[in-house]
Amino acid sequence: MTIIIKNSNILLKKVTSKGDVLYMVNLNEFKNYLISCSKSKNTISSYISDLEQYFSQYSTLSRENILKYKNSLSSSSASTINRKLTSLKQYNEYLSSIKQVDGIYVLKEDFIKQQSKGNPTDVTTKQVEKFLQRVLTKDVDYKSRNIAIIFLIANTGIRRSECCNLLLKNIDLENNEMIVIGKGNKERTVLLTDKVVELIKNYLVDRNKSRYKDSPYLFVSERGEKLRPETINDIFDYYSTPKNKIRPHQLRHNYASTVVENNILTLPELQNQLGHSNINTTGLYTHARKDTIKKKINKLCIGY
Repeated sequence: MTIIIKNSNILLKKVTSKGDVLYMVNLNEFKNYLISCSKSKNTISSYISDLEQYFSQYSTLSRENILKYKNSLSSSSASTINRKLTSLKQYNEYLSSIKQVDGIYVLKEDFIKQQSKGNPTDVTTKQVEKFLQRVLTKDVDYKSRNIAIIFLIANTGIRRSECCNLLLKNIDLENNEMIVIGKGNKERTVLLTDKVVELIKNYLVDRNKSRYKDSPYLFVSERGEKLRPETINDIFDYYSTPKNKIRPHQLRHNYASTVVENNILTLPELQNQLGHSNINTTGLYTHARKDTIKKKINKLCIGY
């Protein structure tokens, strides 16, 4: 059994004793299957995008090609590699369920084991500052866009999916605010700092010179498409180092911890900024960081 790409559709080619029998399987059928499994829109979009990427490089779904594909992703983070393999495994299992393939080509051993080192969201102020400094100084393509994205997340705490879904018409730079569409399609107004407004304006200058200036979305890819959450992950990966790897969700947590530690926002105000329906969830985001706790403990002089 092999899988062949033709006109953006996937053809299953089954070799039989009577010759070749072709089955047309459109990715829309797989998408409908994912919907029936109650997968989120972002998950479905990621799966389809990952499949398109794989089949743009390999004409067949086979054990050999899976290993080659994984090897080609060696410069990506473990989480990115595992996500792409998960997409292929999910599709492989779907084909198996409809009797279109006989085997599973993505195995458990293909996934990269990731060791947890404490709380993954617990980053120090110094780590964040070093990361943001690299973002500002590193010379890359789409620099103004990347800076605007990262500093927007760092200074508002919005989710990466919310960042991708930002509409140009919902950005009010005159009043330092924007409308964010969060979980459950709930809208909320998020306030922006003067510095973030400045960075977005810098990006818009470059954006308005591009052929994609008419896109309804604030942030667009090099092909003029709405950014995917995985693309934002890749942007963060580019600026990270092995010793200082920062993820979008860590900046969200850092924002929450910082505004609370410095008494900038009350918990209800922070709840709105983060888009939490339950204020107890907001409380989980504001746990004191280890470096902050250490500074407080060092001020103690009990017994000496």
